[in-house]
Amino acid sequence: MSVQPLANAIAGLVAAVAARPWRVIVLFALLTAGSGYYAANHLGINTDTADMIARELPWRRDFIAFREQFPNRFRTIIVVIDGTQAAVDRAAAEWAAAMQQRPDLFLDIYQPLGGEFLERNGLLYLPLPELEQLADRLTAAQPLLGRLAEDASGANLLETLADFVTRDADAVAEFGPLMAQIAEVVNAHASGSMRRLDWGGLAGGGGGIPRQLLVVEPALDFTKARPARAAMEFLKVLQADTTDARVRLTGNVAMEHEELDSVVRGASLAGLLALLFVTVVLYLGLRSFWLLGVSIIALTAGLMLTAAFAALAVGHLNLISVAFAVLYIGLGIDFIIHSILRFQELRSEGLSADAALPAAARGVGMSLVICAVTTAAGFYAFIPTPFVGVSELGLISGTGMFFSLAVSLTLLPALLRVVAPRLAPAKQRRQITPSGWQPARAWVIGVTALATLAGLVALSGARFDNDPLHLREAETESVQAFNALVQDERVAPVTLTVVAESEAAAATLAAALQALPEVKRAVTVGTLVPDDQDDKLFVLEDLQLMLGPEFGNLPASPADAARLARAAPQLAGVLQGLEATPASLLAVALTAFGEHLDGLGEGQREGRLAALDRDLMAEFGPALTRLERALTATTVTRATLPAALVDRFVLADGQALVEIHPAVDVSDNRAASRFIDAVWEVAPRATGRPVVNREGGATVVRSFQLAFAYALLVVALLVWFFLGRWSDGLLVLVPVLVVSVVTAAIAVVFDQPFNFANIIALPLLLGVGVDNGIHMVHRWRSEPPTAAALTQVSTGRAVLFSGLTTVASFGNLAFSPHPGMASMGWLLTVGMLVTLLATLVLLPALLQGRRR
Repeated sequence: MSVQPLANAIAGLVAAVAARPWRVIVLFALLTAGSGYYAANHLGINTDTADMIARELPWRRDFIAFREQFPNRFRTIIVVIDGTQAAVDRAAAEWAAAMQQRPDLFLDIYQPLGGEFLERNGLLYLPLPELEQLADRLTAAQPLLGRLAEDASGANLLETLADFVTRDADAVAEFGPLMAQIAEVVNAHASGSMRRLDWGGLAGGGGGIPRQLLVVEPALDFTKARPARAAMEFLKVLQADTTDARVRLTGNVAMEHEELDSVVRGASLAGLLALLFVTVVLYLGLRSFWLLGVSIIALTAGLMLTAAFAALAVGHLNLISVAFAVLYIGLGIDFIIHSILRFQELRSEGLSADAALPAAARGVGMSLVICAVTTAAGFYAFIPTPFVGVSELGLISGTGMFFSLAVSLTLLPALLRVVAPRLAPAKQRRQITPSGWQPARAWVIGVTALATLAGLVALSGARFDNDPLHLREAETESVQAFNALVQDERVAPVTLTVVAESEAAAATLAAALQALPEVKRAVTVGTLVPDDQDDKLFVLEDLQLMLGPEFGNLPASPADAARLARAAPQLAGVLQGLEATPASLLAVALTAFGEHLDGLGEGQREGRLAALDRDLMAEFGPALTRLERALTATTVTRATLPAALVDRFVLADGQALVEIHPAVDVSDNRAASRFIDAVWEVAPRATGRPVVNREGGATVVRSFQLAFAYALLVVALLVWFFLGRWSDGLLVLVPVLVVSVVTAAIAVVFDQPFNFANIIALPLLLGVGVDNGIHMVHRWRSEPPTAAALTQVSTGRAVLFSGLTTVASFGNLAFSPHPGMASMGWLLTVGMLVTLLATLVLLPALLQGRRR
């Protein structure tokens, strides 16, 4: 195709703009203001990550059906309450009552480890051997419980232990766990802090640390950047007001909310640093504050026009397409820098501004057109993919390239014409390579070939990390709480689920799943009915007879500081010299506490003793009350299960859920895949977070593979169409392919996997690589510079400073506290540096000796 007529047309357009610059500037000022206003009022944000992949995929259909059938199992906040048993029970009740008063914020509240039903029947869910062990422990502790029932004071506790140990040394082993806890309480008081003895944990029958959970379905507004902001702020107030228990917020909603906060914190600092670095790099490249201002104005205008198009064509941004601004800045500044540096080059050769503007457009304008068309076509290749997030990004960013082209050929020349009289006299710029320098062609091509071959070998180690949890700050409260729940045998934060036609079908399916080695247990509404109930109720009846009626109704026992002051050294003396670790620890703790008291005044001494007495026995009464209620359990049947529990497993039409718990560590991607594959052999429609992570990651990888293949093919055809030679297309694409292989290989060497965050960098690297190649090849084809001299004219300088601007913009993200942002910044920095090497060293070497 002959490009001269189009180049002449572009030059004519720029000449017309230069003749009437203020009209163009005013027109664009109105367009920019209007676009910004329209985007601000019509461009929403959809932060629902589940909607970023096409709904037509089979696994997506299954997940969407599950989400719609059981909304209270999907988008949830989990309130994790740790502390003494009495404290966590109180906090759970207070939090549940507070949230029930705000139905506008909380749609559903479920307490999986507590509530009235489990308080009464919880012991029936213990395995029979474990329940019998509890009965044996309580029977052995009955003499202690009897003495404390008569006098529930801290002094009586220490006196009773001293009496038991004096009469029988074996009592040390029997009461070892109790002594260890008392030692911790005494040590806390000796150090000036407060801690209560957890009687509930000792009398409640094991089952892990005292913990309560509230699984909350919050009201979400996905038109806002933080959909759960109102609910989270309400819960944070409750959290600050809770002092006697440790409360943490987790669940997918809380983690996503904290992740957005983490991103904002990291992006705020990164934004300030990027503004500083970009300003410095642009100034070094342009050497004029006037030109720096012109660049920013032109870039802003194109960005506003692109945002308005996004509002008009799509209506919202998702968590992927929100990166359109990043891509526009990285590619839009490339157009601007090339135009300005060519304008400066011609001015340095003696041309006036009126002559230099159309001459620059004639020289670089055709390259800009080819870059805009090819880059847009590359982005549009993402539109047909099933990854909706990147499909919308492709539409917005592809169209943004045409806005960038329009700005570069209209507004930018108008601004340059206005500021031209204020610019210092143009002079020849310092070359980025020494005069006469040229790459050693054989060495460059040889080293590139070796690096590419090594990269291809290393690519076998490239991987995609599909677990969003790995992109979140490990130190955040929500992630730490979630990891704690994963280690809790009573809790299942990550499971698969499948919906059967009926409860009977669910029971059959659960039996088949339970036989799989990858499955720990399969839970249905039927398995919620405890087994061996007759034997367990018999054990509980025996305990009732042994403990007596109303044993939880204790009389008040006022603290006696003087008595406790005598009892503490007495028990320490009895335990002194015993080899049993809990006994020796308690002896040391009591001795240290006594020494601490000796250094206090009389009033402080009595206050510390009274506080210790209170904290030793404050939870004793509530623990016995809880145990007394648990011993009144009655037979549990399917009909007596609470409705709130049944509703989490059975739908109104009779369909029943099977909850499948993994026997492997699903945080490991390979183990999660084995778990999914095994379950799918039995239940092909099983879904859940592990399926969403794996299949979503696979969809993303396939989408990018297809889109890049389409993009490279389209770019090759367009370059051939515009430049007229297949060889020119290869010259543009070979460096891009080398960059792709080498960048991926470097990521493998540094153990940096691709993920949902850093994969966004790939379209930018593709676009920049293609644009650089087009500028260099077109300049070599159309104007005098030799291949070696390409790096010594404005084109080479523009490529260098455009790349450095991108690195300055996003490279500092590598130091972000958010792992996802850090990985994106790292990949962009590495990819851009490799791209610069390929464009400024490899491409000139490939061009050497070729006929124009």
